[in-house]
Amino acid sequence: MPESPARRRPNRDFTGNHRLDSIVDELRKADAALEERVVERRPLHTGHYMVFEADRITRGDGSESSRDIVVHPGAVVVAPLDADGKLLLVTQYRVPCGGAMLELPAGTLETHDGVVEGPLVAAHRELEEETGYRAGTMERVGGFWSAPGFSTEYLTLYLAADLHPAIEGRLYPDADENLQLSRLHWRDAVEAVESGVIEDAKSIAGILLLARRLEAKGR
Repeated sequence: MPESPARRRPNRDFTGNHRLDSIVDELRKADAALEERVVERRPLHTGHYMVFEADRITRGDGSESSRDIVVHPGAVVVAPLDADGKLLLVTQYRVPCGGAMLELPAGTLETHDGVVEGPLVAAHRELEEETGYRAGTMERVGGFWSAPGFSTEYLTLYLAADLHPAIEGRLYPDADENLQLSRLHWRDAVEAVESGVIEDAKSIAGILLLARRLEAKGR
């Protein structure tokens, strides 16, 4: 059965760390032992950039079940860090939450004629659109699945540094996006996560992954 270009597989690369590689090896075995094979895929609704579908699956023991899946092209999260150690954050109203959320800049990968935009390209675009800044360097820090129980969305996290204002030819947010920009030292951002002030999952993951890296560098 053909796969959507939005779909990808979990990371199974060995790390060189014996303890971690033993976990990777167990996950590789679990891929085969616990596999749920899709035998029927029924699209239910196609939205602006997501597809909602019902999958019928079979297991190795012959039993069947169904899975409701949201097919998402993927997204990027950007941690823009200025020379003073402050993160550029955006605040926007989120209807499902019923309030404004303080978040790292982020956005969905664009899809054109079935081809999904590269994460690095998207990271530069989203940074400029949402903050009005461009980055001299954009480094991949990691990646994670947002909701693997029902969605194919995979988010790639980037650290943006050497920030400078985008002036000539600046990209702006989409017409339906209303954003407020603020700066918060990365240590204060960690405290905001730990105290529950920042509740957005991708921002929590991004801030904590970044903090681990900065602490290792003595920042």
